[in-house]
Amino acid sequence: MIHDQCDIYVTLSTFGESGSEPIRLLKSSGLKFGVNQTGKRPSAQEVLQNCCEAKVLIAGVEEYGAGDLSNFKRLKCISRCGVGTENIDKVAAEKLGVIILNTPNEPVQAVAEHTVMLMLALLRKILDLDRDTKAGSWKRHTGNLLQGKVVGLVGYGRIGKKVACLLRPFGVEILAYDPAALVERPTVKINDLDEVLAKADIVSLHCPPETVFIGRQEFLKMKKGSRLINTARGDLLDDHALAEVLELGHLAGAALDVFPQEPYSGVLLSNEKVILTPHQATLTQETRLAMEIAATQNAIDFIAQNK
Repeated sequence: MIHDQCDIYVTLSTFGESGSEPIRLLKSSGLKFGVNQTGKRPSAQEVLQNCCEAKVLIAGVEEYGAGDLSNFKRLKCISRCGVGTENIDKVAAEKLGVIILNTPNEPVQAVAEHTVMLMLALLRKILDLDRDTKAGSWKRHTGNLLQGKVVGLVGYGRIGKKVACLLRPFGVEILAYDPAALVERPTVKINDLDEVLAKADIVSLHCPPETVFIGRQEFLKMKKGSRLINTARGDLLDDHALAEVLELGHLAGAALDVFPQEPYSGVLLSNEKVILTPHQATLTQETRLAMEIAATQNAIDFIAQNK
């Protein structure tokens, strides 16, 4: 269905499935809008075909390169339903006068809960227990308590702080490293990254892209027998190096929700020391609805402020 004249076009294939409020907001705004009804994630070219004259896109993770952006006739804003904006060419957007908005607050609780869940699943060997019990083997695996552990948070922004908050009742010691904290949060006590890696029983990544990279050298700096969690960005670590240090026995395990390429088809798929989830830390009904409401309101407010 072509929506050439809409003010707002929603690219999300599941928009409104978690609740009716985003659709209600669009209808009550009085603006013309269209919604992707294909049931699948569109490419930027497919978005162009459906609504090349939209002023605002309520967008997902589809890629918007310089060429794509220049082909939209009236585009002035991309309202991301989510936090990351790496899928949008920011240099091109700035040149074209396209504003990029996102929803950084809404996913915080969900990602923090997912992170703590992965920590507990690794420590208590939940996947091993589930696999063996279903196979008819009444085999018990000795796990570890979260209580008393040192948790290193690499990145201490919204999500890192929420993870720390959720962990406090478990009686853990928190170490934090944040490359931006000296500029943005001078009151936060910041540990050296090498110190965090060396002392932490669990290292959990919560940084933006291109701020930290955990490769073989960094993995070997980690405490022997420690564990790694990544619910931030897939390109923060080298999955081949992670597979190597797990094979060496230097790390006891890892849990990843994000990957260098997605869908993931890499070396960690067959590694039983690793828990893998398909980039779904934010995927709760409550969070999805909150993000869609926020992204929709951002779009409506942008048009109201830029008439």
